[in-house]
Amino acid sequence: MKNHSRIRYVYALMIVGGATLIARILLPYFAPANLVMIYLLAVVIVSTKFGRGPAVVASVVSVCIFDFFCIEPFLTFAVSDSQYVVTFLAMLTTALVISNLTAAARDQAERAMSKEHQTSLLYSFSRELASGPDLTALSEIGRKHICQLVGKKAEVFFCSPATGNGDTQEHAGSFSPEAKILIAKVVEDGSNGRAVITSSTKAIPIRGSSSTKELLGAVVFEEGLGHCDGEKLATLESFVNQLALACERTRLSEENEQARVQVKSEKLRSSLLSSISHDLRTPLATITGAASGIMEAGDDVNLKECKEMASEIFNESRRLNRLVGNLLDMTRVESGALDIHKEPQPVDEIIGSAIAYFSDQLAGRSVETEIPDDTPMVIGDAVLIQQLLINLVENIFKYTPPDSPILFRAINSDAEDLVTIEVSDRGPGIPEDLKKQVFQKFVRAKSKSTTTASGAGLGLAICQGIVEAHGGKIGVKDREGGGATFWFTLPIDHSVDGNKALGEDSAVEA
Repeated sequence: MKNHSRIRYVYALMIVGGATLIARILLPYFAPANLVMIYLLAVVIVSTKFGRGPAVVASVVSVCIFDFFCIEPFLTFAVSDSQYVVTFLAMLTTALVISNLTAAARDQAERAMSKEHQTSLLYSFSRELASGPDLTALSEIGRKHICQLVGKKAEVFFCSPATGNGDTQEHAGSFSPEAKILIAKVVEDGSNGRAVITSSTKAIPIRGSSSTKELLGAVVFEEGLGHCDGEKLATLESFVNQLALACERTRLSEENEQARVQVKSEKLRSSLLSSISHDLRTPLATITGAASGIMEAGDDVNLKECKEMASEIFNESRRLNRLVGNLLDMTRVESGALDIHKEPQPVDEIIGSAIAYFSDQLAGRSVETEIPDDTPMVIGDAVLIQQLLINLVENIFKYTPPDSPILFRAINSDAEDLVTIEVSDRGPGIPEDLKKQVFQKFVRAKSKSTTTASGAGLGLAICQGIVEAHGGKIGVKDREGGGATFWFTLPIDHSVDGNKALGEDSAVEA
């Protein structure tokens, strides 16, 4: 007998002893037959608190003690009046019936509470499984709730979806050597049908739907299930079935996501190829035509014509180089491998370098600059910032008339420690519904001069990546009087001010 069971019987005898003490105190004032109720009350208390076994013992002991202490002659089991025998039998029968009914009601209440607890666990388990993002989370959710159900340590593992073997997904629990042996056995017997859960079960396989019967994983109990009753085992089977459904749902979701990513990748690849094929062929055809024209002219080549064709070759080569550079830059931006060398940069030099780069193309346009004298230096990568401005200006060339003006402006914002650089044109502007999409890949607006503007639609996406890598922002707005204004911000370099102040102080001291 276990210690817990022994203590229950000890408490039952102590309650009967307390009833005897009360009966002895009341004996001078009540008839012995009336004191029987005190013992019956003690039996009810014992059966309610400690169950059927202690209640039966309390019933028998109550009759004996009542005879020994409360019936003359006292302190002996002899009975002077034979009528008391009927009292004893009635008392024993009543006590046994009461103890049996009370114990049965107690057991019924305990089973109802246990069933309610299991139902609550199953509801909580199903709700958490529905929100489990991956197999690792499902494994931890299953382990926690199954441990609460059976009251013993349990481990849950899922087979690797790729191989179907016993490779486990990482989760909060750690497998002991005994558990690993049980897992290995479940994997080895993977071709068997769904296992029946009994009190001797130590590993329950988690299998797929009836159509596949695929081994998805297992629930392992190192100490077995000998302490579980039939209701708990039935609830445990429901837990395992829920785990199997959740595992299949998660795997299907992952497969659908992989398929969606693959379709999206193929779509992007097709879009990229279709977008750049024309832009690659056009400069190559121009270069090929100009070069073949020079070669075919031979010794009769005209110097002026030769220079014009060489200029075409140079311009188209530079255009081709920018296109390939944009593709490479876009790859670096998306992979996070954009190499930035931040140094102090004067704003006027940044804008001047972009204007000098397009000196030939800007010959027929009016170019204005508004750069205040007190504009501070910015911190950034000179090459990337120049590329940023080149892409913005090239975008203006594509969508504006060849003689329209361009305005470069710098705005100092000391409150935000930023300098805003604007590039404005007098073109058709950006449609309102396109302003939020214009910085996405492969997005190109309609041009009034052509059906679609040339380019792969990567220039502005690269601009956004460069600005964000510098910790700034970029956007587009309507320009007052017509046209569009592209703006971006760069952080102010405060170290330059500090260095200037230090140099001035040193000069004063000298």
